[in-house]
Amino acid sequence: MRKFLIALFSLSLFFCWGLSVRAQGQAEAILYPADDSNFPTVSAFLDVFDASGAFVSGLKPEAVSILEDGKPLQVTTLNELTIPEQIVVAVNPGPALGIRDSTGASRFEWITQALNMWAKAGPADLQDDLSLVTLAGPIITHANVKDWLVSLNSFQPDFHATTPNLQSLSIALDTAASQGTRSGVKRAVLFITPHMDDPNVDTELQPLIQRAIQNRIHVFVWMADLDAFQATTSAAAFSQLAEQTGGAYYFSSSQTFPKPESYFAPLRKLYLLKYTSEVSTGGQHMLSVQITHANAVIKSAEQTFSVDIQPPNPILVSPPLQITRQPPANDPYNTQALAPTTQEIEIIVEFPDGHSRPLASTSFYVDGQVAAKNTKAPFDKFMWDLSGFKTSGAHKIAVQAVDVMGLEKTSVEIPVTVTVIQPPHGIAAIFAKYRQYITYGAIGSAGIALLLILLISRVQILIANARKARRVNADPLTQPIAATVGSPALEKKVRARPARGRVKPLHAPASLIRLCASSSGVPSATGQTLEPMTGNPIPLAENEIILGADPAQSNIVLNDPSIAPRHARILQAKNGAFQIRDEGSIAGTWVNYDPIGKEGTILQHGDVIHFGQLAFRFQLKNPPPAQEPTITREKDEA
Repeated sequence: MRKFLIALFSLSLFFCWGLSVRAQGQAEAILYPADDSNFPTVSAFLDVFDASGAFVSGLKPEAVSILEDGKPLQVTTLNELTIPEQIVVAVNPGPALGIRDSTGASRFEWITQALNMWAKAGPADLQDDLSLVTLAGPIITHANVKDWLVSLNSFQPDFHATTPNLQSLSIALDTAASQGTRSGVKRAVLFITPHMDDPNVDTELQPLIQRAIQNRIHVFVWMADLDAFQATTSAAAFSQLAEQTGGAYYFSSSQTFPKPESYFAPLRKLYLLKYTSEVSTGGQHMLSVQITHANAVIKSAEQTFSVDIQPPNPILVSPPLQITRQPPANDPYNTQALAPTTQEIEIIVEFPDGHSRPLASTSFYVDGQVAAKNTKAPFDKFMWDLSGFKTSGAHKIAVQAVDVMGLEKTSVEIPVTVTVIQPPHGIAAIFAKYRQYITYGAIGSAGIALLLILLISRVQILIANARKARRVNADPLTQPIAATVGSPALEKKVRARPARGRVKPLHAPASLIRLCASSSGVPSATGQTLEPMTGNPIPLAENEIILGADPAQSNIVLNDPSIAPRHARILQAKNGAFQIRDEGSIAGTWVNYDPIGKEGTILQHGDVIHFGQLAFRFQLKNPPPAQEPTITREKDEA
């Protein structure tokens, strides 16, 4: 009869278990709260269980799609992770756990040995959250493996003085539910208990089962007792507890127990998915996930997530308020090479919503028109082409940023003044630009002209002298009379020369004395000799004297083809010094055979001045005393 009752009870357990499995035999997908900190990339943890409650491993990204506000989106990545677990071991003490075998070891010692082997063999890189509780309350909570094993091995309850009840299971559920864990971390309770004589144990377990289901706590039951208690009300109730919470039930009347990791390993699995959101407005949005597996579609419950979305904010960094374009310093008359030709513009792009994301483009605007655009990195710099700005003016610049979501924003306009300095134009600019070459050409031309003038003058003098000589030779009265050799009187008469006119004294501080070529006098640079001509010197009695061929433009008129209408100017400074300047004549003005220009030169007593082909000597009324040369004796070298 006893064996019959056990078999009947076992059949009823099997029947009840079958009802439970059929009631819960539905695949399930659990989508945990989404993380939008890297928006528009959104990530979330995902659990997928088949109809038997086992974790579905090996899913591919193409099998999973996101429903964002009802719109299907493909996940970009799907990674299967192995994560730590939160485990609470609850011991329900009773006499059956203290029964010893032939070796003297109790059932609880065998259980402790199995737990030690499991904890020490656990993965080193996964730090499980472990707790140990009993009827009196928690012994250690939320500890690492090392500390938890110390507490387990030092736990020595009085099994014979304790009546088993459900208090330790209730404390274990509270311990597992009280610790806040990150999304996707599984919670499990390993409930170690003997049989219970309480006939209402199944009723008392119902609220505990509901608490476990509500907090997603998987309950695994190890029932250690005699074989006679395998088919009892408490055994059936504990089996239902495990089945309804997604755990497992094991009965043992010996020292053998299953490996705990076979329970906990599937609970360490979790998927991390990522997708690119297409939400373009802030606020609440709906999110769910749909999985295709084994020719079936598994859909998670919808959840809401809130996101703040604002367009990117471009900001100009130290924009130029004034830009000056002008010819380069080494070519100041080049109208085609105004510098600078470009201006670098730098910006930064902020995301007021706190979600940094890639940019699609940035644009630089000048007076409302696109002046430069970036469609690839770097997006924070522009080169503003200034070559088109030929005149000065005021302009307004701004920048625009567009992100990958199509959101855009334009910065405030900033005024910029562009000043264009034009180089000189016309004949003056040409002369200024090529003044070096013109100067060289003028000097060369003047030199050639002067040589021609001197040559022509020399030829004219020779012609005039020849004509004069012919006239003299033709006049009988001027013919020489042969003198008696050795007559002193006649010799004196032959050597005598007519006296030249003397220079009359002047009241001017300086004067110009006309010179002409002669066989005696001061040697010139051309090999000729110059001497004063008969006539009055030109007085320099005014502070400014202009010499030239045009009486309307000159104080002193010089009548010669080589003289310009306004040829030269002589200025007297306050200190009495005289300065001569050329007024842009063609034949030039020369001092001691050196050409001078508009910048002029200071005259010294005795200087020879050429105005074209006319030569003069500058003399002061009160010349400075002549300086005698000084002789310095060099010291003999040692």
